[in-house]
Amino acid sequence: MLGDGNSYKTSFYKSRNNKRGVYVIKIVGDSRHDKEYLTNYVKPLIEKLFNIQVRVGRFKPKKGFQDPPNAMFIESHSVKLINFLEEKGFPPGNKIKNKLRIPVWIKDHNKFLIACLRGLYDTDGSVYKLTNQNSHQFCFTNYNQDLLNDVRNGLLSLGINCSRISKGKEIYITKKDELRKFLKLIGFSNDKHLKKVRMWNLDSPVV
Repeated sequence: MLGDGNSYKTSFYKSRNNKRGVYVIKIVGDSRHDKEYLTNYVKPLIEKLFNIQVRVGRFKPKKGFQDPPNAMFIESHSVKLINFLEEKGFPPGNKIKNKLRIPVWIKDHNKFLIACLRGLYDTDGSVYKLTNQNSHQFCFTNYNQDLLNDVRNGLLSLGINCSRISKGKEIYITKKDELRKFLKLIGFSNDKHLKKVRMWNLDSPVV
């Protein structure tokens, strides 16, 4: 919910005898890079944890565009899940307007914090090699300043040194020892990142 996910809750009435509402979570990704992660990891995880069905879908092409967009999503309709997430500090609606951040109950327990940071880097993180250099970076990008501060403070509290917030939206991890520390303690579940880590041997003793 903090990364590429969102939850919605709307209540409306078509008539006195036809009361309807929309309670849905939706997680969006790029079908070219995130399909395996969303369908083979996130979808089964949600179904197992909450005993609900999760649907995989693609956005319909917008009028005037010839090619369909690459965006895909997984979604589930569940009143209980939306209410549960709200109780745990993830209110439905616009994340930026709600200034959604890492809840205290996650920050106060390293096990939860590590899992939360892994999920955030899976969705809003990137792994790349610096141009014309034999060095690499992990970058976290987000436009929610409160969440950026929480992520940075979370990394530091786990002993992982990182940059200050850059350009108002990015946090970098660059030093080789810090990259290895991140991989050992937090790591990734998204295969698009893991493939790069393996290709560049970033998790080896010598980078």
